[in-house]
Amino acid sequence: MSDQVVSASAPDAPAIVVELDAYVLPQGHRVWKASAGKTHRFYRAVRDANTIFPDIRGLEELGDVPDDWTDEKVLKRIADDRWERELASRARGNQEQTTQGVNKQDRGVLTFANRLWNEANHGDLIIVPPDGWKEHVLIGEILTEAGSISRVEARDGEYEGTFFGRRVKWLTSVSKTELTPDLISVLHSRAAVFTIPRNLKEEVYRHAYGNFVYDGAYTAEFRTEKERFTAEDSAVVGTWLNAMDVLRNSLRNGDPRLDASLADLGLETLPASEAAELKIDIQSPGEIFVRTVGPFALSLMALFALSGCSAEVVDKNAVTVKLKHVGAGDHSVEVAVEKDVNAMKTALGEQRIEKSGQLVKRAENNALVSTNATLKSVP
Repeated sequence: MSDQVVSASAPDAPAIVVELDAYVLPQGHRVWKASAGKTHRFYRAVRDANTIFPDIRGLEELGDVPDDWTDEKVLKRIADDRWERELASRARGNQEQTTQGVNKQDRGVLTFANRLWNEANHGDLIIVPPDGWKEHVLIGEILTEAGSISRVEARDGEYEGTFFGRRVKWLTSVSKTELTPDLISVLHSRAAVFTIPRNLKEEVYRHAYGNFVYDGAYTAEFRTEKERFTAEDSAVVGTWLNAMDVLRNSLRNGDPRLDASLADLGLETLPASEAAELKIDIQSPGEIFVRTVGPFALSLMALFALSGCSAEVVDKNAVTVKLKHVGAGDHSVEVAVEKDVNAMKTALGEQRIEKSGQLVKRAENNALVSTNATLKSVP
């Protein structure tokens, strides 16, 4: 993940600068499920070494330069490893399971290894499930380019040896109880390495990034740490969110609603087909997710942060928005968010900006609501 922040405004233009902890994901970005060995035996080794690797022993016999390996050599090493384990199992009195020589199972292991070593790209996410429910699901970002394979030492019972995998930065760990049944079902698939389906990727992104843009969908997260979220708290947050949503919709229809107060906008009803997709989950802590097709979700984050400026300053100065990018994220996103934020604050005008700031301050101070947006510079 690149921590580079990019602004769409000219660098010399005086502006209020708002930095969002929101990530722009490139088209084709992938989320991979990878097992930490059979029965997840290397879960802790993978976690602690910040490296995800296939459970193939003895690869160091092929040399320490993976670029020199061939599929044929790796396949033979996979088959030999399986046979060595088979003989050890028989010596412990277990039933015969396999025969010597390359088989279909070995070719499958090679396929999984190549996906991990040579197909997963720098910036792709990797999700590693544990065995059972005690440990958390790991979500991390691959730090190296495809084909860049790292060596790691790991222990499996009495065996300790060398394995080869990809370096990972763990972004978060999530209890299985926080995941949907569909995602849990996919993670329990017997396939060792594969890409998560498109319809489940956004769930993973929400856990990994919180705020993100992918394939035209903008998602923003607001949180409250308040133990008892009151009716007043709900009214303050709901009024502000709905007022911004009504204004957004009015601007899309060419009407800035100059005669309407912020309270009037906050109490208006929008048709479901025109309202932003909003999910409020107020527990302890609570979460508010806004998902929109278009920049409005991230614009809300920026507008929330602007409460840190006086209404006069916001009214008279342009706003520059900075975002973070994963890989080759679309840099036109900044342009869209900035355009939306500036259009909305212009339509609000100084008086309604003042009222908006008051509501946001009440949400921050009384309802303990926050979002990952920071004022970096105020002219």
